[in-house]
Amino acid sequence: MIVWSVSGLVALVAGIIWGSKLGVQFSLQLVALKALPVVILGGFTSIPGAIIGGLIIGLGEKLSEVYLGPYFGGGIENWFAYVLALVFLLFRPEGLFGERHIDRV
Repeated sequence: MIVWSVSGLVALVAGIIWGSKLGVQFSLQLVALKALPVVILGGFTSIPGAIIGGLIIGLGEKLSEVYLGPYFGGGIENWFAYVLALVFLLFRPEGLFGERHIDRV
């Protein structure tokens, strides 16, 4: 209960700071939705995995925009993270650092 309270307080402070700096608008949903591919890539049960996943997604978005963007007409940065997460789910659904679940019949 203490951990959830502290995390909620940290999220509250971060939201207040973000809102006062950039303003609160409808486009903030894109920032929140970028967290889903990061967590999928890093693993839902691993904090270091989420950090590494964020770095991979960020680097991949920028590199894909520079090198692959001209072939796709630009704008690849907006959907690259989701495609990478989808491809990653096909081969390693537990993420980079997630716990592997073995089901025995």
